Amino acid sequence: MLEISTKDVKQNHTDINNILSLIPFHKNISNDNMADPKLSKALKESRKSILSSVKALSSANQDSSPLPPALGEVVSQLLAQLRQSITALGVSYNPPITIEGAIQQLERISEYIGKLISCVLLCSSSQLLAEEWKSGITNITEEIVRHISVLEQNENDAYLSSTGMVWESIDNLSKELSKDETQALRRRWKSHQSTVKDAWEEFKELLDAGTKRTEGKEQDEDDEDENGEWDELDLGGEELSDDERNTAEAAKPLLALYQILHSTIPRFFDRVKEDEYRSLLIASTEFVDAYDGAVSAMHPAQDTQEIEETLQEIESVSRKMAGMVSDKGISKWTERLDVEKKKWGERRLDMKSLSEAI
Repeated sequence: MLEISTKDVKQNHTDINNILSLIPFHKNISNDNMADPKLSKALKESRKSILSSVKALSSANQDSSPLPPALGEVVSQLLAQLRQSITALGVSYNPPITIEGAIQQLERISEYIGKLISCVLLCSSSQLLAEEWKSGITNITEEIVRHISVLEQNENDAYLSSTGMVWESIDNLSKELSKDETQALRRRWKSHQSTVKDAWEEFKELLDAGTKRTEGKEQDEDDEDENGEWDELDLGGEELSDDERNTAEAAKPLLALYQILHSTIPRFFDRVKEDEYRSLLIASTEFVDAYDGAVSAMHPAQDTQEIEETLQEIESVSRKMAGMVSDKGISKWTERLDVEKKKWGERRLDMKSLSEAI
């Protein structure tokens, strides 16, 4: 098992700006040091080793073996140690360059990357987890290869910002790192939830726009004169017509119910079989696209047929998603959806009749 001290962990999580402040700014790094044949060779070998290790990811086959115990903890420790070595490499480039120190860290970086990729290959039976680790480690290796190129080019203090880019790629993976398949599903779902939430907020702002515009009209004439130039530029945002607003308001309960379902599903992950995670995640992806489409259809210049089609699409994928989870709460949600769906149909019929009468 890899070992890492508490002191090292604390050092690993030191703020980027604090670390950079410890490295004095120098206009130029000694070209004599960069011309050192041992350092040049170490940079090339490190790049070659990393790229060679990465090739193993593309040729990996899915394994049915169970996930080794504590493999997630090993990945977490390796990421922490990799970050420390990237930091130490940057410090070794503080002029005058510490040649032996830099070479030592390059060797460690290559070693850690190789071990991280081995961890990905060991978890191939956990598809979502393997995908998360593979994507994160691929991004890290790409940044490290770019970092090595920066070190070879020796362009003033460019290695400082390049070091920061590598840190960021490591932190993107290590922050809330998934250590099993359920955590990997939850992390992907959380990303989807963020998109759905943004779409819901967009819809509510669309409804609020008209209200705020109406309130603005009640301002005195002096304010109108003062803001007139801005109004001419049409910077006030979108505004729905009365009919469009009525349609959007009628659809609001349905859109609210759909986003509530999506945010509730994670509570029942433990009731879903692991081999069904992929299907559930695919349904979530379809839901995100359908929800975004339904909100977009509510914007000005509405098309009745488009609205009906997008709402039917999101209803279909929502019912499919709900059907993957067996729970009394989900059953109640389905009943509520049936009620709101009926109300939507009645509202649409009333609005159509009123429009024809006018």
